[in-house]
Amino acid sequence: MRNQKDLSLVETLLILVVIPIIGNVGCSRQTAGKSLVDADKALEPRAKQIQQQSSRPEKTDETADWITYVSPKGRFSLRHPKSWAVGPKQSQYCGKAEFSFTAGADADLVEDCGTEYYGQIYLVSEEGNYLDPQKSLRTASQSYRNITRQKVIVDNIEGAREAGTVRQNNNELDIDHPLPDGTKVVNYEFYTHGRTYFVQCQQRVDNPDVLRDFDLMVTKTLKFSN
Repeated sequence: MRNQKDLSLVETLLILVVIPIIGNVGCSRQTAGKSLVDADKALEPRAKQIQQQSSRPEKTDETADWITYVSPKGRFSLRHPKSWAVGPKQSQYCGKAEFSFTAGADADLVEDCGTEYYGQIYLVSEEGNYLDPQKSLRTASQSYRNITRQKVIVDNIEGAREAGTVRQNNNELDIDHPLPDGTKVVNYEFYTHGRTYFVQCQQRVDNPDVLRDFDLMVTKTLKFSN
């Protein structure tokens, strides 16, 4: 009888010791499982972000298939859209044709040498520094509104971009103000390697819009050379 009582007492003590241990093991497993679930949930947004980034199309160079233009004497090169017409017309009357680039959305919009029309798009390179802070759309004989001016970096050279919209009285043309009302004018100017580079786009309201491609041409493709 004593042995049975002693045995029962030992068994009772074992049960009291083992049950908490089993409970702790179960809790540990639950805690570990919860931690893994929480970790998986924490990784889900990152995994989705990586998946979304990998599924996005890579940025393409919009100017990659454009046509290259090189001016050895003007010491510059650029690329322009295939659809543009490149001039000038009557080049025999152009004194700076070898130092310049002129283009337009169609053949009627390129420079017409011997006239005062320089084309929808025009770039000229001249030896010397002709940058003049006093010369801008604000001081031009033509009246402009919504004038903006900002610094730009092109081919590691700092320059300026200035833009404005022609303002005409009564929307009429006169000798002193040849551009129609509403014409957007964008100018770029740079000085490097002893030369001044001036680039302009005249975007008239009734002409095909080339302003976006013009800005891409200057900021993404224009290169200066010694």
